[in-house]
Amino acid sequence: MPPTLRARDDLRVTRPCAAGRQTTGMGYLWFFVGVLTGIAIDSPLKYIARSLRERQRVTPDPTVFVWQLFLIVLLIEFWVASISISISTAEMGLAQFLLFLLLPFGAMILSSLTNPTVEPTVDQLEEFESQRLAFFGILALLPVISLLREVVAGETIPLDADLVYRVLVFIGAILGLFIRSRRAGLPHAIAMLILISAYLFDVYAQVPV
Repeated sequence: MPPTLRARDDLRVTRPCAAGRQTTGMGYLWFFVGVLTGIAIDSPLKYIARSLRERQRVTPDPTVFVWQLFLIVLLIEFWVASISISISTAEMGLAQFLLFLLLPFGAMILSSLTNPTVEPTVDQLEEFESQRLAFFGILALLPVISLLREVVAGETIPLDADLVYRVLVFIGAILGLFIRSRRAGLPHAIAMLILISAYLFDVYAQVPV
């Protein structure tokens, strides 16, 4: 959920990299975040694969399954955001860089916290509920960290779709701290999946990947 930074031609310093992508002074940020994303996305993908393999013995909990899809889209969004920043930003201070890295690091923790067990004797939703406070607490921090990075960078924060999406993700995470009902949990998870998917395809639709 980092913002799409507007390109500034006077700061852009492009050069070709080995793969042919035109990069700036931040040209390798996308690669580093991509490595972190690849590590973090392993957990939800393995859960989906295990659920398909064991579908005769274990019925995956729909709420837990949707949250795994949410994490996959969230991780992709962070990676695409890093590409956007690499293209549009000539340089980044250490504080900004570390704040940005907290986003994929946070997503990595989320994927580890919600690594569901695919066994007939395990209640996957109960397993997820045991990590609810940590999961949604960290999720609520991510848009806050994203905005803090902009403040540290001295950037203006316009009232645009990017900001609205981040506020909605924050609100959704806060709501998740208090939702205890199994009946309400699934609609909440589906709404958050739709929200993060809309964020990815709306804000980052024009980012060249």
